[in-house]
Amino acid sequence: MHLREANLSQAKTLQRHSDHDAGALPRLTIAIPTYNRCQSVTALVDQLIPQLLPGDELLVVNDGSQDGTTEALQRLPAVKLVSNPSNYGMVKTWNRCLTGASQDWLCVIHDDDSVAPTALQTIRRACLLVGEPALIAHCSVDAHLDQAFRYRLAEPGAWSVLNTTTTPSGVTLHRDIVKAIGTFNEQFSYSCDLEYFARICAHYPSLVIENPEILYYNQHDQNYQYKTWRRADFWSQLEAIERTILSYANLSTDVERYFRDRMSNYAQHMLKTAAKAEDKTLLRHVGSMLWQQPYLGRRVRLSAGIASAFNTYVEL
Repeated sequence: MHLREANLSQAKTLQRHSDHDAGALPRLTIAIPTYNRCQSVTALVDQLIPQLLPGDELLVVNDGSQDGTTEALQRLPAVKLVSNPSNYGMVKTWNRCLTGASQDWLCVIHDDDSVAPTALQTIRRACLLVGEPALIAHCSVDAHLDQAFRYRLAEPGAWSVLNTTTTPSGVTLHRDIVKAIGTFNEQFSYSCDLEYFARICAHYPSLVIENPEILYYNQHDQNYQYKTWRRADFWSQLEAIERTILSYANLSTDVERYFRDRMSNYAQHMLKTAAKAEDKTLLRHVGSMLWQQPYLGRRVRLSAGIASAFNTYVEL
């Protein structure tokens, strides 16, 4: 597995290229799936419009909203609006974003997030750098220090599969990937992005932008992640997704160890996040669910038991 860091000369070369040959820059489809978030989706669109280049596509797939979203977006000529006749659900709407894109590079952004003023410029630079169909994600590292462009690049393989992004909003991929391996698996209604990005990384390179920041996330009590954790079949579906991801990695040994470790990491994340959200009902539910998983580590199960009984999170 080869990982490469962007060096200063590459960054300067790309900047000169961006400044003097804008016609050669990749054109993007920015796709936004939305449902009943009129205010936030229009705010996001307003942030994106000044960053568009001629030939870019701003696609919004409206999943049967009833809050005036359609009327608000129809007044914006920069938006290509596609409306589901009824509420299809998250995964089907994401797939309409993938199949409805007209440009080679497609970036999906969630309707309740905000974008940095240079977000699309940074994404275009990443597309130029990778130079072939790839998955482009982002994970801010020391973003407070400067605005220098930094990234890491991985070839397809087991490491890339097991370390793929877990953040779907802002991920960019090439349209050839959709043609080759298809869309999100609609059998996985809760965490389909985990399986899809791992499937991509088994066959295509992945580039993670570390700086500048691309998105700012809006965490709130209506966050879709929290809703899925309350579903009775959430954990069993996550187990199935992780088994699928491990099959893409094609490991010869230690498969069960990787499975246990990865599920334990998810469990710790869920407990910490529920506690941070100060949602005692969610924390108790998550703790009760995780306590019943015998293969999780002893410390994780003990933390889950405490959360279930006392509505508090103790990291052990």
